[in-house]
Amino acid sequence: MENKIKVVLADDHSVVRKGIKLLISSDDSIEILGEAASGTEAYSMIKSLKPDIVITDISMPGMTGIELAEKLKSEEMTTKVLVLSTHNDEEYILRSFEAGALGYLPKDTEEEEFLAAIKVVADGDVYYTNEVSNILTRSLIKQKRTFDDARDLTEREKEILKLIVEGMSNKEIGDKLFISVRTVDTHRRNIMDKIEAKNTAELVRKAIEDKLI
Repeated sequence: MENKIKVVLADDHSVVRKGIKLLISSDDSIEILGEAASGTEAYSMIKSLKPDIVITDISMPGMTGIELAEKLKSEEMTTKVLVLSTHNDEEYILRSFEAGALGYLPKDTEEEEFLAAIKVVADGDVYYTNEVSNILTRSLIKQKRTFDDARDLTEREKEILKLIVEGMSNKEIGDKLFISVRTVDTHRRNIMDKIEAKNTAELVRKAIEDKLI
């Protein structure tokens, strides 16, 4: 199959890497280019192989998964980061997205959702489970702050941004707020202009990093 999604695995436990490889082998649209037992090894592999995605654990020797994501982001590398971790608490989730990860999954995620997440992240969009979404939403609600006038969002824009962060589509947001899809799209574009986001993935990242909700 042409145009396969090319993946590098990074986890210091070989049994976990074997399990992921077995799971991915069921989908012929995804190809594993290599596997690393540390963040440092993963970084070198990414530099040479240039995969579409690195699926990484957080706790690894040499360089953590979060540090790996930060390094890829700072060097403006195109490889997307999908975190697969046993750490399912607010601190690690927020730090992962702030570092530039586009997806975050618990290691007990079901096969179908795991494969779907790989494809979503490969397209440059964000992906997280309902549980992670709830954690992010609670965190954003708790961490309100005041913004300067240039980036101040209206109450309606904040409401729509919160729903975007929760993963809702324009149609779903419109149905929930009883407004048209076109109106939602206008608000979305205004929000992106105000916070200088180029796409939805960056919009969600900045909402988390800057605590815009």
